[in-house]
Amino acid sequence: MKKLILGVGVILFLLTMVSSAAAVRFSIGGFAGLNLPVAQDDASSGALFGAKGRILILPFMGLEPYFTFSKYGGKDLKVQEKSFAQEGGDITSFGADLVLGSLSAMGKVKIYGLAGLNSNTYKREKLEDESGVGLAFGTGFEFLPQEMLSLEIRAKYHAIKVGDGGKAHLEFSGGLNYYFGSE
Repeated sequence: MKKLILGVGVILFLLTMVSSAAAVRFSIGGFAGLNLPVAQDDASSGALFGAKGRILILPFMGLEPYFTFSKYGGKDLKVQEKSFAQEGGDITSFGADLVLGSLSAMGKVKIYGLAGLNSNTYKREKLEDESGVGLAFGTGFEFLPQEMLSLEIRAKYHAIKVGDGGKAHLEFSGGLNYYFGSE
């Protein structure tokens, strides 16, 4: 499944590069933030950070490949009157989001929605690694104090299928993007 997602991502990337070769506008950026587990008793909040690129396909649509490292915080659990500390674990994700909204020259503030697919590996000490496909959707705000530099704030819901169950978390992040090309 990882090969399929990677293959689709590479094909989409190449198609967007070819279709928009005449007027390429793209950005690279980094981000960091907070990872909040949803409906999980065995983990608490943790940090996340990553890198991404954005290729503008149309004035209102972009493709955003990314790589993210997320961490769940540990938690004290009580099972049959015995307490023990549970390690939170790490998630490594790579994928692509389709970004829809006001991405071209519509002022200094841009609002957008996003949805995407990703491949994830969940790691915990003393346990076997779990891998699975994930879905993500969310919204973001981008502030452009200059034409080539932006500050971005976003919220994203990320659901991952691992083993017989799954993991879900909210990602709240902020970051900087540097744009290349003209609008």
